[in-house]
Amino acid sequence: MKRSGFFFVFFILSTTVFAFNQSIELKGIRTVNVVVANLSDNLVKDGIERETLATTLELALRKAGLTVLTEGQYDGTVPTISLQVSDIKEPNGRFYATDVVLACLDNVYNNRMAGPFDAIIWSKDVLQLLGVIDLSRVVEGEKMVIDMFLNDYAQASSQ
Repeated sequence: MKRSGFFFVFFILSTTVFAFNQSIELKGIRTVNVVVANLSDNLVKDGIERETLATTLELALRKAGLTVLTEGQYDGTVPTISLQVSDIKEPNGRFYATDVVLACLDNVYNNRMAGPFDAIIWSKDVLQLLGVIDLSRVVEGEKMVIDMFLNDYAQASSQ
């Protein structure tokens, strides 16, 4: 019993420290690749457009002063901002849940490895439980998670 309690306390402390340090990792970022994952058939069928999600993300990042590289311009040496929208639709169609995840991947270094490797340095999500889904509701969730990123980015840039 003591071991499980110790593990639980250790887990809470280690994840809390990680959460506090996430914004620090964003310091110095000026240029980013932007990737929007493909959408499920359910989302596409219900009118969610990948292009609209990409445009919303790119405009917000540009407005914050970041240089945005789109799919044809990718550069492997700069961080990548990734947006993914997942969904679960109840078979009878009464409930719809979406999870909007925004993550920043970057090249990180470890003393035990010869070179850099990709790792998520920042990630947040917004879970939406919706009766009916439409593009504006998904974009609303996307804007929430973008605001979280931009707040952490601004905080890191001011340090």
